[in-house]
Amino acid sequence: MVLHAIYRLFLLWVVICHGAFGFQNQALFESEDPIQISLAINISELKNSKSDTVFFGSMLLYRFNNQLPWDSIPVEVRARGNFRRKNCTVPPIRLKTNKEAALGTIFQQNKSLKLVLPCRAMELYNELIVKEYVCYKIYEHISPYHFRTRMVDLTLIDVGKRKTNTYHLKAFLLEDDDDLAKRFQGHIVTPREILPESVEDTTAVRQDFFAFMIGNTDWSNRVQHNVKILQIGRNKYYPLPYDFDNSGFVSAPYAVPNDRIPVKTVQERYYLGYCRDKGLFEKVRNEFLEKEDILKKEIDNFSSGLSPSHFKDSHQYLEEFYAIIKNERLFEMNILKKCRLD
Repeated sequence: MVLHAIYRLFLLWVVICHGAFGFQNQALFESEDPIQISLAINISELKNSKSDTVFFGSMLLYRFNNQLPWDSIPVEVRARGNFRRKNCTVPPIRLKTNKEAALGTIFQQNKSLKLVLPCRAMELYNELIVKEYVCYKIYEHISPYHFRTRMVDLTLIDVGKRKTNTYHLKAFLLEDDDDLAKRFQGHIVTPREILPESVEDTTAVRQDFFAFMIGNTDWSNRVQHNVKILQIGRNKYYPLPYDFDNSGFVSAPYAVPNDRIPVKTVQERYYLGYCRDKGLFEKVRNEFLEKEDILKKEIDNFSSGLSPSHFKDSHQYLEEFYAIIKNERLFEMNILKKCRLD
């Protein structure tokens, strides 16, 4: 304990003397290397808690590249998402850290984080998490306004029953809304109706193309469904999409398409974006064409987490999108004539 306290004091001295520079290389979202995390929770307790203000204490252990020893930090956890509380073995989790406890650790500037978990403790669902993570990494190339993420190899210990269950899961950490807003010197809009014309048009069309590309219809900027709206200045609004597990690219067994559009499965694409200037559509179209190899490379980067069939399906799904936007007739039929006027 004495040595641990001395170590903490040393880290505090580095921060005071060198400012944030001392830990820049250890910033949570600056590396692509997965973090190994071990977390003990009572899953039933989390799922049964109906309040979003009640957190449960735990200790998070973490390390990098199998290096010993593990480090630790106290955290508070709560479940997120009504659907997953009812239908999944493990619900998504929100983590909160204490500012003092996080000082000098990789979590220093992230007092609140979302931990995105597979719906069920099965290898198939681990692969689906990897595919959803790829969606976030792809969007990083599409818009500067995006959530940062970090892959996690998670050992989740359920202490809620007589017999302790241990799950080895793929997961990822998702940047907190307020931390993202701080990066852009803006703030997240309190949920209210956002008119389409209020959203910055280039960013909106990029988001619309992205949603079409991954086959996602489970979103809305207008009512902020699976989208946060970032406000910068007085009247500049930028969409921040998240939660892509209902997309055709991920193709989760529980995923269903938007019941307001004429498709039968999430694998069918349907353009939900609003009509904009045709020149803007062409500009964004060309951006996607120029980034084809980069976006496909993101799938390759995580091939080790995918079975050969999932890897092949992911590439094929992206190829189908590019076949549409490379063809004038298909581009007009699937995007230009499907954009919304209402």
